[in-house]
Amino acid sequence: MDPGTAGWMLSFSAFPGILASLVTPVVAQRVRPTWLPVAVAVALTGVAYLGFGVMPLAGSYLWMTMLGLGQGASISLSLTYIVWRSPDTHHTGQLSTMSQGFGYLLAGLGPLGIGAAHSLTGSWTVPLSILGLLLLVQLGFGTWASRPVHVGRE
Repeated sequence: MDPGTAGWMLSFSAFPGILASLVTPVVAQRVRPTWLPVAVAVALTGVAYLGFGVMPLAGSYLWMTMLGLGQGASISLSLTYIVWRSPDTHHTGQLSTMSQGFGYLLAGLGPLGIGAAHSLTGSWTVPLSILGLLLLVQLGFGTWASRPVHVGRE
């Protein structure tokens, strides 16, 4: 895919991501079991990664739509859980500082690591596999965060 088209595809994925980020917290508030929205977000992203690996050009709009939906749902759930799992505003600030500080530090290392894996292997198979494994970590922590309990309360 030429760089201009690839840039458009990345921009395109933001549209379903915006929609998912607006709708997901409302849906997550009503859905039981509480881990189900996390699992759906991980599944959408995982199918997108699989599609990129198997048919990257043929289904590019479908994969980018699923990626946008999965990533939009994931970020909105993570930010919403900070508020829902805090008993008061003081704890919300503490939980937000800790989770976003640590989370964005790790996320900032992601492009470097994925780029290094691509450079070392010359293929996208290993980087996509790494991202797939990280989705399992996301599923585990997301399931844990979705539990309807407050954190930081003595």
